[in-house]
Amino acid sequence: MKGISWVWLGTAAGCIALLAVGAPLNMSLYQMVLPFALGLAILHAASLGLTAARPLAGVIVSLVPMAVLPLVSDPVGAAPMPFSVVAIITQVLVICVAGLRAHWMVPAGAWLASVIIGVSLNYVTMPHGQTEGAQNNVVIFAAVSGGLMVAAVVAQQWRHMRTELAAERTVSAEEQSRRRLAEERTRIARELHDVVAHGMSVVVVQATTASYRHPGLSEELKKEFDDIAANSRRAMTEMRSMLGSLRNSDAGPQLGPQPTLGDLPQLFASARSAGIHIPEPELSGVEQHDIGEVIALTAYRIVQEALSNVIRHAPGATVHVDFEISGGCLRVQVVNSSSDVGALMAQLDKGSHVGQGLIGMRERAAIVGGSVTCVPTPDGGFSVTARLPLGANNNSAGKTKNNNEGRAQP
Repeated sequence: MKGISWVWLGTAAGCIALLAVGAPLNMSLYQMVLPFALGLAILHAASLGLTAARPLAGVIVSLVPMAVLPLVSDPVGAAPMPFSVVAIITQVLVICVAGLRAHWMVPAGAWLASVIIGVSLNYVTMPHGQTEGAQNNVVIFAAVSGGLMVAAVVAQQWRHMRTELAAERTVSAEEQSRRRLAEERTRIARELHDVVAHGMSVVVVQATTASYRHPGLSEELKKEFDDIAANSRRAMTEMRSMLGSLRNSDAGPQLGPQPTLGDLPQLFASARSAGIHIPEPELSGVEQHDIGEVIALTAYRIVQEALSNVIRHAPGATVHVDFEISGGCLRVQVVNSSSDVGALMAQLDKGSHVGQGLIGMRERAAIVGGSVTCVPTPDGGFSVTARLPLGANNNSAGKTKNNNEGRAQP
């Protein structure tokens, strides 16, 4: 703002100086009457300021005093004709400002029109023969104004090139930032694979071969080992999907089926094998409604995370999972009872990771326009309640499904 203010202040000062010199000069040296002397000086000086704001309008206004001034003047002695010195300086400044502010055709047109006016006035004001001074007057004006016009246009183009170069540097910096981000995502995916995949593979192998390594296992223990192996394989599948997204941020949605409310019985069975008690929830009322894929997946993930928290922090607790549709929203509630073992584990399990699951549930619900409330219950348990809107997100689910089908087609 300071730079712009100084530019306008300098332009105003120049206009005032040209007016202060031009008006007396028109009266004394060119013997104009006061209205013409003062009016033409004001109009020509004002055209300079107008050119700074509106180049084309300023250029058009500046041509009027250039054409009228010689017609109403009666020069004394060897006064310059057809243009006075003040008029030449003013018009040169107008052309230069137009060259800095507008397309090159505007200053070029102003220069050409001014030269044509000068040549024409030589014949109009001096019908009996042009003087050498009048011819030199036009030639000097054409040479000076033409050279400065070219310099102004070149300066404007150079400024535009610098601006474009700065913009290209910004784009290049953003591209480098995205490339570094992609490299970092790949590195994280590689490290996650190295850290987690080996351990999970060992768990799968040990759980799968337990019945062969220990022939005396009961059927109940064999089933528990089979559940551990199945859960581990499922976790590895989801981890590989996550690692694929980390490696390729531009990858579209997975074409494989995503969990829905119909997969909840399997999730409950897995949670029961981990030692928590879950009465079978009533899903018939929910299944009668058309719930979009996005909402169904969000509800499944919230229930999954809530049950994982119960397994970690309240083993052996009883969990009630309820579903209800009212007011255009799907309400999902997961409430667990207190657990003496969980109270002890809560004292031991403290660190920066605590609370990340609750944050993840809230973020999932917020993406679809819902909310999650997590509060302790009076009996020492914990309650997770999610409200997910149905109307606005079914369309989103439909669009996602259509996009996936479009990608799947050859």
